[in-house]
Amino acid sequence: MKNKKYRLFLISGKQKHRHYVVQIEFARLLGKRKVITNLALPVLASLTPDHYDIKIIDEEIIPIPKNDLPDIVGITISAATLKRSYEIADWYRSKGVKVIFGGSYITFIPEEGILHADSVVIGEAEGIWEKVLEDFEKGELKQIYKSDNRCEYKTAKMPRWDLVDTSKILSLGVQASRGCPYQCEFCLVSQMFGRKVRFRDVDDVIEEIKNLPIKKFLFVDDNLTINKKYAKELLAKLKPLGYSWSCQASLDLAKDEELLKEMADAGCHYLLMGFESVNKDSLNETSKHQNKVAEYEEAIHRIHKAGMEIYGSFVIGFDNDTLDEFDNIFDFTMKANLPLVILSILGATPGTDLFARLEKEGRWYGSDTDYRGGTFPVIHYNKISQSDIFEKYVETIERLYSWDTLKTKALNLFGKGYFVEEYENEDATFIMKFKISFLITRLFLFSRDKSKRALFLALFKMFRKKQVAVSKVVVFLLHAEGTHRHIQKMKLNMDEYREMIKSVDQGTWEEIQQRNKAS
Repeated sequence: MKNKKYRLFLISGKQKHRHYVVQIEFARLLGKRKVITNLALPVLASLTPDHYDIKIIDEEIIPIPKNDLPDIVGITISAATLKRSYEIADWYRSKGVKVIFGGSYITFIPEEGILHADSVVIGEAEGIWEKVLEDFEKGELKQIYKSDNRCEYKTAKMPRWDLVDTSKILSLGVQASRGCPYQCEFCLVSQMFGRKVRFRDVDDVIEEIKNLPIKKFLFVDDNLTINKKYAKELLAKLKPLGYSWSCQASLDLAKDEELLKEMADAGCHYLLMGFESVNKDSLNETSKHQNKVAEYEEAIHRIHKAGMEIYGSFVIGFDNDTLDEFDNIFDFTMKANLPLVILSILGATPGTDLFARLEKEGRWYGSDTDYRGGTFPVIHYNKISQSDIFEKYVETIERLYSWDTLKTKALNLFGKGYFVEEYENEDATFIMKFKISFLITRLFLFSRDKSKRALFLALFKMFRKKQVAVSKVVVFLLHAEGTHRHIQKMKLNMDEYREMIKSVDQGTWEEIQQRNKAS
């Protein structure tokens, strides 16, 4: 049947309630639809035989064409897109189109997924996707597909970015390795990809980067610098290319000043780092033993000194956490000059050790999947009620991203002269730069908010003194504006959110247990 042409749609559904880290508002300020799109779909397209006509649809970028039916649909699923993915699948199946599910979230609930799809692919697609399509062509699709072994991952096919409208995206994803040696209780990475880290050949990664249609990218690896020797080899070949990029890394990176310098020289501008908590007991509870709170501040200083900014990720809701942890995290970010803070409420993803424990204890109640993006409470927390954790969460992100807070952090962060290197950005035309300059002037200089104007004027003064690169100021201000807009939109729906939370809030888990014992 390989002489016959088939039409395949690869789809990523739209999130209903996004976390502010998704930065949709930031992207829109720059005339884009999204900061980064899902790497899984271009990768899956690269694994698909040539006799398939493929269309990639990220609902955040383009709508699903209802008047155009393919022969088969593949949908990648995350926690926050689960319900929407089921809706899409049910609609296509009602039209007679075969539907295949895949992705790390559905991998651990295939018995639920198969109620809405013809087949579910468990684990990695390499080594099994072609078999799925062969069976589809023969009319013999199985319900469950799983490769016997994880792929070696020494090399990878080039993602099909030609199938994505990259003009609507700020950056692209690149993956150099899979797996994580750690086993944090709340994390799915080691369960999905294994505890043995598999590295692609450096030349294979570099070849992919050279072929990217955008010169900005994110390494989506869980920890790019887990193997320092590999990282340094990669950086040496990346440096001459002149790309701007970011990555995820662990705190031990800060102990290697040579590596920090090599990363900055090779174009790294941002690091996503999972601090998770400033509570030692909470870190131990979740098996995040590699994090040492006493080392946080010095690590941040060293990374900043090397010229790289940090997106610091923190989570609230561990069994040892009380509401005080919100204030402790806020105070820490002030002390450490950490303006880019990703604050999330703890959730439990199927497949993680945390999910298994909470389900056994009776603390998992099957929350609405639309709310599982890290912004809403979705389990029974030990020492904090669901209403209290949500109210304090909203209050804290407002404080973290208030103009006064950002001004204080910006003055301390940029005033040291660590961030004088401009971003590499060949994609930015003169007209684009003019429009962005006009936009920032209008949003900040002519704002009625005195604190907002003060932030702009303080950063403008630092730029005039050559203490900070103008591109760093621009991104900082637009990121702040985007986050503000997200928070304001979120507050418009607070009544709906409170009602939803109230319907499942039974108090703290400690209180629930006490009531159960009393009865």
